[in-house]
Amino acid sequence: MIIQEIIAIAGKPGLFRTVVTNRSNLVVESMLDKKRLSIPGTSRISSLADITMFTTGEDLLLMEVLNRMNEHLGKDEMPSIKGDASATKAFVDKVIPELDHERVYNSDLKKLVQWFDILKANNCFPLESQKEEETGGEETEGDNKETEKTKAKKAPGKKAPGKKAPGKKAPGKKGPATKSAAITKSAAKKSAVKKSPASTAKK
Repeated sequence: MIIQEIIAIAGKPGLFRTVVTNRSNLVVESMLDKKRLSIPGTSRISSLADITMFTTGEDLLLMEVLNRMNEHLGKDEMPSIKGDASATKAFVDKVIPELDHERVYNSDLKKLVQWFDILKANNCFPLESQKEEETGGEETEGDNKETEKTKAKKAPGKKAPGKKAPGKKAPGKKGPATKSAAITKSAAKKSAVKKSPASTAKK
């Protein structure tokens, strides 16, 4: 499932799947009871894609932590550790041994396990990022652009024969030739008119 579609809403239990996004509100579906509700845009909403967990090295995305928990369990069910802080910590340490417990509290681990249970019950694994899909889409778009460029390059070659039209019209360029003939005739008439003074002089 795409992790960007999964959110947590302050003051509401469980996780929600985004159904419709509007400017003023969100339509979400509860992963606990499948009920849909409208959430005002002013509500405090956290996307699971934006959450990270502190480790002794670089911070881990929550998506990676949850996927590692799923891989660790495989087909086995989640151990009964609810309400037992030490058991929860021990389980998470097996999956994420580099977790920084000085900055990750028991309440965080409790919420992590709760969210994992909900996602597991809704068959959301493996979680995927939308960015990965977009990258694939961009590559496709790039291929399309290259194809369009190739077509564009070929287009002039295909249109080249069509440029014979002006050549075919070349014999038909009688317009200018006719005009020149007309000018020549008018020039002849003018010369004839110019002769009239000479004939008057002879008289």
